[in-house]
Amino acid sequence: MFLLTMPVLTRTLERWGVLYRWRAGMTLDLRGLSERPSLPPQYQLVEWDALRLPEVAEVDYAAYEGSLDARLYWRYFSSPGGCERMWREAIGGKFGRFDPRRTLLLLHEGRVCGDVMASMRTPHDAFIGNLAVLPEHRGGVGRALLLSCLWRYRSAGFQRVSLAVTLENQRALRLYNSLGFATVGRFPLVTRPLPSRNGYR
Repeated sequence: MFLLTMPVLTRTLERWGVLYRWRAGMTLDLRGLSERPSLPPQYQLVEWDALRLPEVAEVDYAAYEGSLDARLYWRYFSSPGGCERMWREAIGGKFGRFDPRRTLLLLHEGRVCGDVMASMRTPHDAFIGNLAVLPEHRGGVGRALLLSCLWRYRSAGFQRVSLAVTLENQRALRLYNSLGFATVGRFPLVTRPLPSRNGYR
C-alpha cells in the first residue's frame, strides 16, 4: 500500500487548491506561572473597547497578511472586514463567553498595534482565541501582552488557559512553549482558500 508522507501530501493537495495542515491544542496551568510581563514604557495596555473594533480589525489583517494562518483562515484574515467578523463571532460566544476584562489592546502613541482575544469556558478555564502584533512592533511586546492577560486570569482565580496554534507557526509555538504551555492534542485543518486580491489560494 502506497502512503504519502506529510510534505508530499500537502504539496499534492495544494496543487488542487486545498490546504492541509496540523494544529495543536495547548494548555497552561496558571498555578505554575512565574514570569511577569515586562512592557516597554512607550506601550500601554487597555481593556477591550468595542468602539475600536474597526481599528483592531485593521491591525489583525496587517498582522496576519501573507502568513500561512491567513491562508488557512482566509474567511477572516483576507480582509479587515473578515477580521471584524471574527471578533463579532467571538463576542457572540464562538470561543466561550467573551471576556472584555482580559481581552487587551496594545497601544503605541495611542494607536492599537496588537491585541489578545480572551474568553471564559468554565469558572476555572479560559481560552485565548487570537494574539496579534503588527510586524513593526514585534520583538517582545507580544510576550508581555499575552503574559498580562494570563496574570489577569490567574489573579481572578482561573486555573487553566488553552489555545490552538498551527504547528508550522514556529514563532508562536516557541512563545507558547517558553511560557509553559503543553500540547494536549493535535488536529488537522483542511480548507480551500479562494483567490483574492492578496494572492491567497
